[in-house]
Amino acid sequence: MIKLEKINMVFGEGTPNRNHVLRDLDLKINKGDFITIIGSNGAGKTTLYNVISGNLRPTSGQVEINNKPVTRDPEYKRAKYIGRIFQDPLLGTAGNMSIVD
Repeated sequence: MIKLEKINMVFGEGTPNRNHVLRDLDLKINKGDFITIIGSNGAGKTTLYNVISGNLRPTSGQVEINNKPVTRDPEYKRAKYIGRIFQDPLLGTAGNMSIVD
């Protein structure tokens, strides 16, 4: 299970470019759930996934995976719970491999 509680993500705090992307977001994804996140460019879809995967730490709020708080855990520690596939295959860990490989 993945649980997000009161997640906020603010970029550029204290600057004219301040952008509050995620606001008090609550989300619970149970084992076996199939979800789709949709939205226009800049809506926060990638930011949400980066917060879940540990690539970004939220400005505030709590992330739990399997009832374990992981908000402060880095991406490599969360990798045992969650996998990531990049839209651009050259950004992943096997950028030089072919589909056959």
